[in-house]
Amino acid sequence: MNRAPISATRQQGFTLIEVLIVVLIMGLATSFVVMSVSGNSHKEQVKRAALKMAALSNIALDQAVLSGRDYGVVFARDKYHFVELVEQRWQPAQDELLQEQELQDIFLEAEVEGFRWLPDQEDFSSSALFTEREVDQEQDEKEKPHIPQLLILSSGEMTPFRLTFAVDPEKVFNLETSDAEYFAVVKANTLGLLTVLDSNDEESYE
Repeated sequence: MNRAPISATRQQGFTLIEVLIVVLIMGLATSFVVMSVSGNSHKEQVKRAALKMAALSNIALDQAVLSGRDYGVVFARDKYHFVELVEQRWQPAQDELLQEQELQDIFLEAEVEGFRWLPDQEDFSSSALFTEREVDQEQDEKEKPHIPQLLILSSGEMTPFRLTFAVDPEKVFNLETSDAEYFAVVKANTLGLLTVLDSNDEESYE
């Protein structure tokens, strides 16, 4: 009589362990990818920022599929953070790896679904998720800073985007021409395939 519940419990336990192992591996992989670009020149900082964004997006996509919960990314000119949808409300992602990422001396330009995003622009299409949600103005105001510009869905799909990282000319002066003209691009398609290219059109991460 008790064998079936015990078996089920063991199966759930193994599933939890497997999830924890996957999360650990993803964290280690992110560290490896980012640290593989050594040096402190402006170009190397830009490249590291692009590689880190790609690695974190992969982690968010894996977590979305594993947890069955939708994630997203909120952009600013010099930072970004990941969010997750909990009870029809966007909130900062709980995973420490997905916390706010500040881009020191780097600016970020985003294109989502072929449209350029600007700092004073509202979110694109994520509000479509809220058509049947109960109206709560106080909660809406708290949620507003966390409404994403791009979505990472539990189905394994992702809003197509193109993110360009470059040295911020408003913070760094007297740049050499090679640094001033250098940029790195993170691209993703609907299926969540991420690619990082630099201004030399050399594929560096996929």
